[in-house]
Formats: sequence, C-alpha cells, structure tokens
Amino acid sequence: MGHLFFVAMLVCAAASLIYPWVGVLYGYLFVVLQPQAIWWWDFTDSRATFWVIVPTCLGVIFGILRKTIKIDSLKNRRNLFILVLWIFVIQSYFFGAYIHTISPWRFTIPAVTLSRLNKIFFFYFIACLCIDTEKKAKYLFVVMLVSFAYLIYWANEQYLAGHWMGRLHGPSLLTGGGVYYDQNDFAMAFVVAQPFIWYFGANCKSKVTRIVSWVALALSWNAIFLTGSRGGFLGLVVTIFLIILRSKRRMLGFALIPLFLIVFMREAGPIMVSRVMSLDHYQVHASAEERLHAWQAARRMIIAHPITGVGLGSFGPAFPYYSRHHPREAHDTFYQIAAESGLVAGIMYALTVLSLISSLWKNGRELKNLAPTEESNTLLMVNEATMIGFTGLAVCSIFLSLQQFEIFYCLNVLANSVLYIKKKQEKMYPTNHVVHDLTICESKL
Repeated sequence: MGHLFFVAMLVCAAASLIYPWVGVLYGYLFVVLQPQAIWWWDFTDSRATFWVIVPTCLGVIFGILRKTIKIDSLKNRRNLFILVLWIFVIQSYFFGAYIHTISPWRFTIPAVTLSRLNKIFFFYFIACLCIDTEKKAKYLFVVMLVSFAYLIYWANEQYLAGHWMGRLHGPSLLTGGGVYYDQNDFAMAFVVAQPFIWYFGANCKSKVTRIVSWVALALSWNAIFLTGSRGGFLGLVVTIFLIILRSKRRMLGFALIPLFLIVFMREAGPIMVSRVMSLDHYQVHASAEERLHAWQAARRMIIAHPITGVGLGSFGPAFPYYSRHHPREAHDTFYQIAAESGLVAGIMYALTVLSLISSLWKNGRELKNLAPTEESNTLLMVNEATMIGFTGLAVCSIFLSLQQFEIFYCLNVLANSVLYIKKKQEKMYPTNHVVHDLTICESKL
C-alpha cells in the first residue's frame, strides 16, 4: 500500500509546479492520515513529502509572478496572530532561559522542535495561498474525510482482530512514537472527524452513502472509547451538541443522542466507563492532580519569564525550578505555549482559536441565508465541519499539549479558504445575501 504513495508523489511533484494546490493536498494527506506510521515498512529512510513540497513552493512562486495566485488570502487578523506566534516561538529558542539547561526531563530537543514548527508554519501560509477556491476547499475536505475514515477502520480493525488490549494508541513510526501514538492525541483525531463525517452524510443524495456515513460515525465513537481518553470523550460530547445546535435538520441531529447512548452502553469498555465516571471527582484523580500541578508550574514560569518564556521545548528542564512535583509536560496547549515561548505567544494562540470559531460561527449563519446552490452548500458544509471540529480540538487542547499538532493548522487553512471565498463573493455580488429572502417573497406573492 505504501508504494502507492510514492507513485502519487511523482505525479503530485510534477503537477505541483503548475498546480501547487495539488502539493498542499498531498502534504495534508500525510499530516492527517500518517501513512508513514501505518505502513512504516514502506517508508524507511524516505522523505515522501519533501519531494512534493519543494515543487509546490516553486509552483507558488511561479503563480505569484504570473498573478494566478494572490496574496490577498493572507490578509486577515487570524493569519497575523499565527505570524506573531511564529515569531515568538523563534525568539524563545534563542532567548529562552532554560534552552541550554542539561536535564533528564527534556522531553523534546529544542532544535528539532523549532525545525518541525518552522515547517508547519511555513507550509500553513503556503497552503493558505493555494486553497483559494470552493473546489480546492472541497478537495481538502475530502482528503481529511478519507484520512479520518481510514483511521477509523484501522482503530476498529486493531480491536476486532485482537491486535490490541487495554487503551488503544495510534499507529507508531519505525523509530517509535508518532503523532497518534499517545491515546489522547489519537482520540482527538476522531473528535475532529465527527462533523466531517456528519456533514458529508447530510449532504449526500444517495441513501446508501448516507447510511455508510452514519455507520462510520458510530465506529468513530467506538474508536474514541478504545483509547479510553477522557478529553476525547468531552470533545466528542461537545461536537455532538454543536452538530445538533447548528444542523438544519434539527430532528435528525437529535437522533444522534439515543444513537450515541446505545453505542456507549454496548461498546464502551470498563476502562472508558471508569474514566468517564471519574470526571465528577476530577481533582482527586491521580492523573488529573498531576495536570493541576503542571498548570501551577506553568503559571509560575509565565510570571517569571513573560516575554521570552523558559525556552522552546524546555518546559521539562524548567519544571523542577517552579514545582516540587514530578516534572511533566503542561498537558494544556495554552500553558505549554505561554510557558515556553512567552505570554504573547500564548495570547496569539488563544486569539487564533477564538477568531476562527467566532468568524466561522457568523459566516455559517450568513451562508444559511443565501440562496441554496451547489457552491453555497459546499461552503456551508466545509464551514460547519471545520468550525465544529476545531471547537472539539480546542476542548481537547485544554488537557493536551498540542503545540505541534498540525491538524490545528490544517483546519485553519480550511477556515481561511471559506472566509476568503465568501469575502470575494460579497465584493462581486454585494446584494447576494438577500437573494434567498427575495426568493421567499416572490414565492409568497
């Protein structure tokens, strides 16, 4: 199976010189699906994305020179927040107080972390330039949907085939670890998947496809139960609530509640049930108490180093200086970023989250008032799935350190494209927002 990705690499590398958005789709396919972890034996000592990203960057340069790619898509406050965040991440590597501290509690190497984050930020801005039409946004939506669908299959197949017992973690790299190796991170991927599956099914005309989507939705819940993640469970509840709240078919949305309860009662194992039951006395649970200690240490780090932070990837080495408890990661994305890269970086992260959710919430309302067309329906589907999935991710980030989790930026790319396309439409058709109301009035007359 992995060999197919190398064939695709050659095709996408050539196409990306003329159509750089193809390279963006290929790159985010690797980000979400993680084929190098699933079929690790086919990816030994390979750089499957490098040979596509390079021609993609060249294609973007050619596109800007030919004026087929416009930088207007970058001109919004959320991209400014992300740019400032990037700048403060870099400065924390050079000026952080504990960057050069030798410690057994250094969980990541700062230079490696900076290299990875630079690639993530750079590719994000490249993607924002490329995904600038309704069709391209739809293709990226499909890439994420297909990737999530296979991860759902992989998780359930591991359980049904008896390959795993206890709390299920995701596929791991040949060198160990991986994006989804932690059970909580793996659960978070399925939380984000929920609205993508739901809105795809809701927009399908084929009843068979719709039924398959609902089955996939139930299997994704089971995947979260297999991970035993409390944060994933909370994120799942939030996404289900938002799907019901935002759905045009409110009664169909309410049908999710009994379906979820049935799946939970039948499929949630004793590990998931016991961890969910511990939510009402969270503060006395061992792992929860450790998180509270980490958050307290993070607050002390922020107060002591509000501008530079303790240094990128240096939360562990700094921990003993601010807490008498066992060193660990912050297990909260805001605290992790603010403690390591300074308070401004943490604020930029928080503003990015709030800006995306609020912008897409308002944009979704406006899209619902437009006359229904294939394009407006697609934009609404992408808008709602992105907003709800991102909200679920934000809930999970309260309990996880997701500062290097690239799905965060992939969702921002989708949000950027939907908002940019809507803005272009408003400039071209300034009265388009009242078309639906006029249609209703004419029908009444």
